[in-house]
Amino acid sequence: MPTDKPHLLRRVQANKPKPVCVHNETEYQPGAVVPSDKCEDCKCSSTVDPDTKLHSVECTPVKCDESCKLGSEYEAVPGECCGKCVEKNCVVTLPGNETQILEPGQIWTPPNEKCEKYKCEKIVDQLVPIEEKTVCPKFNPENCIPGTEKTDEDGCCKTCTPRHDCNVLKNSTYLEKNGCKTTEPVEVNSCEGTCGTSSMYSVEANSMVHACSCCQEMSTSSKEVEMICPDGTKISYTYTSVETCGCKPLECPEEQSSQKVSRRRRR
Repeated sequence: MPTDKPHLLRRVQANKPKPVCVHNETEYQPGAVVPSDKCEDCKCSSTVDPDTKLHSVECTPVKCDESCKLGSEYEAVPGECCGKCVEKNCVVTLPGNETQILEPGQIWTPPNEKCEKYKCEKIVDQLVPIEEKTVCPKFNPENCIPGTEKTDEDGCCKTCTPRHDCNVLKNSTYLEKNGCKTTEPVEVNSCEGTCGTSSMYSVEANSMVHACSCCQEMSTSSKEVEMICPDGTKISYTYTSVETCGCKPLECPEEQSSQKVSRRRRR
C-alpha cells in the first residue's frame, strides 16, 4: 500500500515545537519582553529548553539606583522593589565648594567666620540650612576704659566699658542781646556728660601716666534768628549751635603727670 507522504509530513511538522517562548499560554518571539513580577525584567531568550524544545524565558532582578545626593540616605519602601532617597541632613556649601553636613536643629559656625551661623531647620517637609550673620556695632578701642575690652561669647563682636557718656543736650530758650529779644524760643544745643580719665603705671617712665578728656562740641553750625528791640525795630542775630559732642583729649594738670611710683625690693 502506498504511503501517504504529504500526510506524514504534516504530522511531523505539527509535533515539532515552535521557536518561541510560551508563558501563561501566550507565545513570545525571541528577544520579546515577557510580562513578569515588577521586581524582575524578563525576556524570551534564544536558548532552547532541552525538555520542552521551546525557547526559555530568562529573568534578571531589577537593578535599583541606590545612589543619593549628599545629605540623603537610601531607604527601602515596603511593597516596592526599589527604595527611595530620604533627606536626613542639611548641606551647607562654602566658598571653594567645601561642604558641611548639619543634623536637624544643629547650629554650626565656620572656624574662620565667627560672625556667621548656620542652622538646619525643617520648612514644609524640607530641610533647609538657614544662614545668620551678626553685624557688630562700631568698636573704637580708644573710647574704652583700659582693661575692659572683651569679645562676646560667640567670638564675633568686641565690646568694652566706654570712657565717656558725652551727648548733645537740646534746650529751647529766648535769646537776648542789648535789650533785643527773639520773638519765640529757639533751640540752643549744648554738650553734657562725663568723659573718661585714667591713671596707669608706666614701666618705661617709672611713673603714673594720666589721660584726661573733656566733654565738648565736636561740630557746630551758625543759625540766624530775628530779634525785636524795645523801640520796635527788628534785627537779625546769628548764634552758634552745637551739632555733635565728644570727648576731646586734654593735657592733665602737671602735678598729676609728674607723680612717680617707688618700688620696694625684697631683701
